Amino acid sequence: MNKYQLVVLRSLKGFGQFVTESRDETNMYEFGDGDERPIIFGEKLKAVERRTIMRKVREVLGVRCWLTTAKKGGDSGISGLCLSCPACVLFGGTYAPKKGGGVGQKNAIEMRRAFYTGAFPFPFAGGGIRDVTFNAVDERTGQTGQALGTNQIIEPRDFIDVVTVEANDERWVRLLIWGIERSDRYGANTRIYGEIHNSIVGVVEDTRLRTTAIDLARLGSMQKVQEHFFKQNDLTLAGIPLTCGDAEVDRLIRELARSTEVEDLAGRRNRVDLSVADYFKQIAERWHKELLTKELAIKDATGKVKKVKWDKWDLATRHAQICEALEASEALKTASREHLTALRGPGVSEPSDDDVASFVKGQYGLARLIEATLGEEAEDEEAVA
Repeated sequence: MNKYQLVVLRSLKGFGQFVTESRDETNMYEFGDGDERPIIFGEKLKAVERRTIMRKVREVLGVRCWLTTAKKGGDSGISGLCLSCPACVLFGGTYAPKKGGGVGQKNAIEMRRAFYTGAFPFPFAGGGIRDVTFNAVDERTGQTGQALGTNQIIEPRDFIDVVTVEANDERWVRLLIWGIERSDRYGANTRIYGEIHNSIVGVVEDTRLRTTAIDLARLGSMQKVQEHFFKQNDLTLAGIPLTCGDAEVDRLIRELARSTEVEDLAGRRNRVDLSVADYFKQIAERWHKELLTKELAIKDATGKVKKVKWDKWDLATRHAQICEALEASEALKTASREHLTALRGPGVSEPSDDDVASFVKGQYGLARLIEATLGEEAEDEEAVA
C-alpha cells in the first residue's frame, strides 16, 4: 500500500478561532522556550473537507450520504452515512443498525484512507493572538448593550500541514486534493472567522511516512520548506497534478464509484441490511415481489403471519430474489435506471434493460435500491471511524 503525503499550505486570510469544545482558549503548542504557537487540530480540518467531498458526491451520484449528528437515548452519535460511495471509502465509517443480526453480519466497518494530524504555523513576529469582545446592538436605537463575551482569535498567518492518503490508486489522492482546494471555512464562528486558502505544494510518495507538519513548521518559512524538498534526494515527489478542476472531479467520482473499493464496501453494508428480516420485508413490499408478499398474507388461526420460508434464505438468495423482482417491477426498473444514468454521466446513451439488470446485480446498484427503500429507517447507530 502506497502512502501519499500531501504537503498543504493553509493561509489564514482573516481572523480565526480554533478552540476545543470544553474551553474557549486557543489550541497551542510550545515549539521551544517562549515559542508557543496556535495550531489547528487535524479532526477540525478533516470534518470540513469530508463535508465538501460528500456534497459533491451527492450532487454527482445522487446518493443519500450525510454526516448528521443526533442524540438517541441521551448519547450523542453520528448517522446518515451511506457506506457505499467514494467519500465513505476515503474517510471511513461504521454501520450497525439496532435491528442487526438475523442471518448475517451485524455491522460494517470501513477504516479511513485519509489521515490528518494537524496544521502547525510558521513563526510569527507579532504574537498573533488577541481577545475580541462582542456586544448585542439594539435594533431601534443602535446602542450597544452589555458585553456578551470575548472571543480569543488568531491573526492572519500561514500554517503548514501534511495529510496522508493510503491507496494504490492515485485517483483517491486527486479526490482529496479537490476537497482540500474547495474548502475555505474552518474552526468556530465560521460566519465571521476562519477563512483559509489552501494550496498543495507537493506530494511525497513512498511505502512509509517521510515527513511531518511539525518538522516542516520548524524550518521557519514556506521558502525553506521548498528548499528542503529540493535538497532531499531520497524523497520521491509523486507526479500527481497539484490541483484538480471541477470538470475533472465529476468524472473522477463516477470512476471511483465503480472501483473495487466502493463495490466491496457497498457489499458489506448490503449484507448487514439484507440480514435484517424487517428490512428485507420492506424491500420486498416496496418492489412488489409477489412471491414474498403472497407469503406474508398467509396467516394462522390467531391472525398472525405464519413462518415464511424466506426467513431461512441466505444473503445470496435474498439478493437473487431482488434481482428477479426487477423483471416484474416497473418502479424498480425506473429507480435503477435513474441511478445508473447518474453513474454513467452526461452524454451517454440511455441504459438498456440489460444494463439495468446488471446494475442491480452489482453491490453499488443494490445499495442504491436498499437506500431508496429504507430511507431513514436503517440509520440507527452509525459513527465515524
